[in-house]
Amino acid sequence: MTTFGRYEILDKLGEGAMGVVYRAQDAALGRVVALKMLSAELGGEEELHQRFQREAEAIGRLSHPHIVTVYDMGDAEGQLYMAMELLEGQDMRKLVERGRAIPLADRVRILAQICDGMAYAHSRGVVHRDIKPANILVTTKGQVKLLDFGLARVAARSTITRRGVILGTPDYMSPEQAMGRNVDHRSDIFSAGAVFYEFLGMAKPFRGKTLHSVLYQILSEAPEPLLTLNPRLPARLAAVVHGMLCKEPEKRYESMDAVRRALLDIHAGLRRSHSRAATGTSGASVTEEVRARVREYVSSGRAHLEAGRLDLAMGDLNQAMALDPACEEAAESLWRIARGRPCEPPPADAAIEARVTALLAEAAPGADEASSRRALAELALIAPDDSRVVEAARERAIRAR
Repeated sequence: MTTFGRYEILDKLGEGAMGVVYRAQDAALGRVVALKMLSAELGGEEELHQRFQREAEAIGRLSHPHIVTVYDMGDAEGQLYMAMELLEGQDMRKLVERGRAIPLADRVRILAQICDGMAYAHSRGVVHRDIKPANILVTTKGQVKLLDFGLARVAARSTITRRGVILGTPDYMSPEQAMGRNVDHRSDIFSAGAVFYEFLGMAKPFRGKTLHSVLYQILSEAPEPLLTLNPRLPARLAAVVHGMLCKEPEKRYESMDAVRRALLDIHAGLRRSHSRAATGTSGASVTEEVRARVREYVSSGRAHLEAGRLDLAMGDLNQAMALDPACEEAAESLWRIARGRPCEPPPADAAIEARVTALLAEAAPGADEASSRRALAELALIAPDDSRVVEAARERAIRAR
């Protein structure tokens, strides 16, 4: 069996431009870890060794539920390495590539967790500098883990390219990072906005065919409106993402915590209306009586889930989330269901259905242009999952060409 320092290499998990990741066992502690080693090209330079040590001090200050735990980092046999907790799940790149049918409320919850982890890191003076889907893992329980803090900072202190290798991912770079300027937490906000855009719209915000065309778009062009890619999204959610993608750092959200608060408000609205709207309601504090009802719904939902009664499980768990949108137990169980089946729209509410019908009439071909636009905007808020709304938006886009 191959060994590296005190680690026994069990098998390879993945490989990229920055290095290789192995499943390994810590011979001293008997703990199985994910062992990432920097490529020999990067690890062989004294300057990067020194920078890595400085970053090790920064990463050692991070202990958060949504940041991967780093057990050990340093160098052995002349090669830099990082030993991290071994996680089961999929990174966001794979979720996007496979087009999984993830309910909108769950997508927003995932984005809020990303904000939570990043806000914590920023509060400790750590800027990630390489936020991208491959560095965000969603565990089998639906919990976010941010990866590669520290390694990205080593790369970002170098130039954009080095001996033909891209250090960092141009598709998600902020304008200031693409120009090689010093960056702060606001650069991470832009990069996160690019990731959020892709997760919600299933397409990258900057889609040039070459490195230089991507960088030009990042510096000079606004991304296509997110609602054009996914008309079912609440307009308020799209506005949050576009607010993160402002070219000028001072015009973006001031912090990832501010983004998190906005997303939690949208998430609460989605949960209370079973994902049909996101008008944003500020929930009152959860009383003990409500908590007791939430526990009953969660217990019942889990029992239905274990027995394979998925529709009944979703009904009880959605009731729990409607009472307490922050209930992680219900959210985790709903994530388990979502991973195993496509998302289905909830039953129609009579009042909403009447309003949707009226608005669809206002948005019909031949209607006044301004009225049609206002009707579609409201439809995107109150009935984001309705196929008729999607079709109406598509027809209007065709007429506008």
